[in-house]
Order: sequence, then structure tokens, then C-alpha cells
Amino acid sequence: MRLLEFCRNKSFWFLDRLKGSAVKEALTILEKCENSEWNDEEVFSYQQKQLIKLLKHCQNTVPIYGKIDSLKLCDWPILKKNDYREDYSKHLSIAYQKEKLFPMSTSGSTGTPFVCYQDLGKRRHVYAEVLYYNGKVNYQIGKRIIYLRSIVGECNKSVIQQIFQNIYLLDCQDLSDDGIEKKLNFIRKYTKNCDAMLMGYSSTLDAFRRYFDKFGHEKAQGCNISGIVGGSEMLFDNTRMSLEQAFHCKCVSRYANEENGFLGQDYTKNNIFIPNRANYYIEILKLDSEESAELNEVGRIVVTDLYNYAMPMIRYDTGDVGAWTIVKEHGVTRKAIGSFGGRIVDMIFDSEGKALSPHSITNLMWRYQNIKQFQFAQIACKTYEMRLVIENGSINEKKMIDELHVIVGKDAFLSIKYLSTISTAKSGKKKYILNEMFS
Repeated sequence: MRLLEFCRNKSFWFLDRLKGSAVKEALTILEKCENSEWNDEEVFSYQQKQLIKLLKHCQNTVPIYGKIDSLKLCDWPILKKNDYREDYSKHLSIAYQKEKLFPMSTSGSTGTPFVCYQDLGKRRHVYAEVLYYNGKVNYQIGKRIIYLRSIVGECNKSVIQQIFQNIYLLDCQDLSDDGIEKKLNFIRKYTKNCDAMLMGYSSTLDAFRRYFDKFGHEKAQGCNISGIVGGSEMLFDNTRMSLEQAFHCKCVSRYANEENGFLGQDYTKNNIFIPNRANYYIEILKLDSEESAELNEVGRIVVTDLYNYAMPMIRYDTGDVGAWTIVKEHGVTRKAIGSFGGRIVDMIFDSEGKALSPHSITNLMWRYQNIKQFQFAQIACKTYEMRLVIENGSINEKKMIDELHVIVGKDAFLSIKYLSTISTAKSGKKKYILNEMFS
């Protein structure tokens, strides 16, 4: 660790001690929950204790919950972004002054603005999440982060801020070969004397993979990266393997959002997310009811944030879908979130109306090496369109359609459309799976 990084690290923990070691305490709880120091019963007991405390706080100080007399979570309403946006005042605790809160803004996948207000206690738990989950890819407080993202006014940082925080923003708008080469030069420049963690949209990391496929992994020579985190979209297995080979470090996928924080991260199995049980109580409910989904059944991901007391998010329907699955982590059996499908509005169904895992489509597409980008859209109940950006040559359309019929149903109507590029959402993300039935 360089001198400046050492000073940042020591200064952070010194200030935390002056303020009662709140971040250290939150980090310790995370480690106990997620490193198997606590067994399942102890974790559940801890969650229930925090949950009851939060629900009582809401009954007494949050207008929308004032008339609820039950402390059973299943009796509380499920809310979506629009429910909060309609009237923020109903969801803010009267125990806090709004001007002293921390607004967390997100555009969402469709570019629709949403603001969540967080209190200082919640922010300290988020800091602990940053340390814990980034630590899984060799990060320590004070070390350098290079952040590949769509840079807009709300998330831009001045040069002074970037130097002080040791976080360097790299605009991901230009993903052409020249654009990737410039980004590699930037990474090389800013990791010349120290290593750094690389973070970005998974689709941006996929652009690096395509570049390496074309020019070779040696193009990353001189880039001193200690760990890579992809988020916001699905991180394809071949992208993960390519980046690990190019940068010689671990690459993981993270499930997080601006309004809550770090909900989970994958480790031993790709795109199987180990949930953050210390700070969130996560439910997966059936797509068409409020009943709990069965094991391996795709459903709606509903989150209760255990530590945001200023604007409590209780049974918050994230709009994401996934399914509970069982994995082994640190030699212990754990429930994890698999079949992760991103936004529920982009959930697709087979010709019989059964929900499909997006992995069934993406796993198929890895076989076609000359496809630069793809987007699979469901247009009607039994009508689908595969949109392709081809690097060079052609593809076997009949073979692709036959393979897609196996996934969506033999009676489905399938077509292939060729494009020059796949459009990007306002948030800067690309959607690989799209449901256009109700648009």
C-alpha cells in the first residue's frame, strides 16, 4: 500500500473511532453473518430483532404505516418505486429533518428518476458494505478504484474529488475498439505505481471481452488491476473468463442498487448471488401473487432494508426477478439468488406462459463467436425477435431458430433482425432481454 493510500486508510478508521466506531461495528456484523461465524438460527434471530425494531419505528414516525398494528412482515404492504414517488412525505420519518438526509438518486433502467433518502446510520452501513464486498476482490479502504460508468451531472466528480477519494471515473460511452484502447491507456497510466480495482456495467466489461477476442489479452499488459466487479446487468461467463485472463485477477458480479446498497455478490458460482443477510431481509414472491415462491421458482425480489430509518423501505418490490437456490459457501449450505433476470418488465415467457431464465438465452448466444451484440425481445405471447449486430461473416439462422424453439416452444414464431447497434437505455445500460408485449 502506497503512502497516500496508507494515510487514507488510517484517517478513515481514526475518524470512525472518533464517531463511535459505527462503520467498524457494522462491518463486524456483516462478517459474522456472511463469513459463517453465526449459524442460520443466529442470523435469523438477529434479522428478526432488527426487523421488529424497524417496524415499531415506522408505526410511530412514518405516516403511511401509522395505522398498521401488526408486527408480522407479511401484513405490511408491498411497495414499488411509483408508490414512493407519488408522495415522499408519507414515507419519510418525522424523526428526521429532510435537509439533513442523504438523497440517493437513480434513473433506473428506463431512465425514470427516483430518489431515496438515507440517514447517517444507514450511510455507515453502506460504507461497511463497500469495505466488505470490495474486500472480496482485494480492496482495502484508501486503495484506488477505476469506475467505468455513464458520467452524468449527478454522478460526476471533480478532479479534486477524484484525487481525494482515490476514485477515478472513466466514461463508458465510447465502446468502439479505439474507445477501449483509450480506456486501457487510462488504466495503464493510473495503475503505473499502484494497483486498482476496476468497476463497471457488465455490458461495458463485455466490450472489453470483444476487444480482447479480436486483439489478444496481451493488450492489457501494464494494467495493474487487483479485482474486477461487474454490475447492473448480467455478467456473461465468457466475459468473466476473458477479463480474468487479461488482468490476472478475480472478476465477480454484484447485485446492488442506489436506493438500498449491496444486496449480494457471487463467489463460487457465476451469477448466483449470496444475499446480504446482515442489512436486508429478502423475500422472493410469486409473479402473480404475494405468496412466497418455491425453491427454484422464478419470482419477484422484494427487499426490506433493515437500517434506513429516515425513509424506511419495507417490502420494496425492486422490479427484479430471481429464484431461491441452494449453494455451499465456506462449507456451509446457504440460500442464494439464482435465475436472476433483472427488471421484471423485461421478464420473458415461453409460448405456454411459463417464465424463462435469461441464462437460457445468453448461454445459447455464447456459441456464436461472430455476434458483437444481441437483444432477444418478446413481442407477443408466442412471437419473438432476435436482434443481432454481427462482427463479420454470417450465422446459421436455421440452427439458431431451431435452438431457440427448444427454449421458447416449438409453436413459437421466431424471426432474426440485423442491426448496426443495440440502443442504450437512458441510464447507459444495454438490455439483452426485452419484453415488448405491453409497450
